[in-house]
Amino acid sequence: MSAPLKVGLIGCGNVVQYGHRPALMTLPDIELVALADITPARRAIGQAWFGLSDDQLHEDYRALLDIDEIDAVVIAVPQKRRPQIALDAFAARKHVLSEKPISNAPAIAADLLRAAAAANLKMAMVHNYHFLPEYRQIKRLLSEGLVGDLRVATLHFLGVIDYPGAAEYQADWRHTLAAGGGVLMDMIHAVYLAEWLAGEEAQQVMAFVDAPEYAQRQPVIEDLALLQIAFPSAYAVIHMAWGEGVGGADISGGDGQIRMRYKQYQSGGFNQPIELYSVDSNWNRRDHAIANREAHAEATADSFISLYADFRDAIREDREPIAPGAAGARALEIVLGAYASAVTGRVVSLPLETDSPVYQKGIEGIAELDVWEESKTKAAGLFGLRK
Repeated sequence: MSAPLKVGLIGCGNVVQYGHRPALMTLPDIELVALADITPARRAIGQAWFGLSDDQLHEDYRALLDIDEIDAVVIAVPQKRRPQIALDAFAARKHVLSEKPISNAPAIAADLLRAAAAANLKMAMVHNYHFLPEYRQIKRLLSEGLVGDLRVATLHFLGVIDYPGAAEYQADWRHTLAAGGGVLMDMIHAVYLAEWLAGEEAQQVMAFVDAPEYAQRQPVIEDLALLQIAFPSAYAVIHMAWGEGVGGADISGGDGQIRMRYKQYQSGGFNQPIELYSVDSNWNRRDHAIANREAHAEATADSFISLYADFRDAIREDREPIAPGAAGARALEIVLGAYASAVTGRVVSLPLETDSPVYQKGIEGIAELDVWEESKTKAAGLFGLRK
């Protein structure tokens, strides 16, 4: 039997409770040996969750990186703080499993990929929706050619629940410019799922990005994003918003379609799937069972367990994880390309030009673009575009 993978956890926010904690407490060959968090209250919570001793807790993540026995670190802090931690982890010869998105700017993401490659270390993303049973079933049906070649994958995420961050840190951090974007950046899951289902890398994106009722709230990031993505041989459409709206997936192929819906018609990741069926070219319906139809919380926990197991095996087998850092970098560029499209009123080609202010600075570079006067994003005053 292989020796346990010894892990250090950096950040102990709410996502640790429902995602990382089940994985770290379930897999017998992954051992948590240290935890770092800048807030005493979150360190105390983590200590209780994991049964850690006082000397296993750290305020400064660099103290955790100095522990020789640690093989890999899990980075679960807000995205603006992730890149430097990842760079320091690679310098300390640690593999990295990072929360999404990979960073706030593609130029920084590229630095992380180069650092991981130079150190011959793995960088994996917390793209746990790859392991939700409904999307794995859709991917399998597409791979089997059930509906022919994929033409358009439409992902409905118009009912994203706006959960606050950890109160001990900053409950509203996802609604600040430091988050790198709004609902689309927060739920980047839909973006990497679109690429995964297409089996190709995106070439173009166009979008509308808005914050309805902005006059009453004066938001700085979006809570509505509607985008279309072009791949070499297929398309994807993503509808996303914080609030209450349509959820599920509609997949159109050359020989039929696949449709999936959630309990109470909510969005993916917030309830369990209750319906998955295909319709062939003769309009005959066929229902498909969804594996692991448990309570939503259990399915989410299971997705993290599978993600951690894949990360562990990628290290042991010296292979790429299902969601490598490069996938995180591509997803980030799609999101930022959507923001650029919404602001300029143009289709944006991917990958982004490396001298683009958005590539270099993320949303902080949006204001340097040639802003379309009719842009809904500008009218809402998002991304520093206030009149």
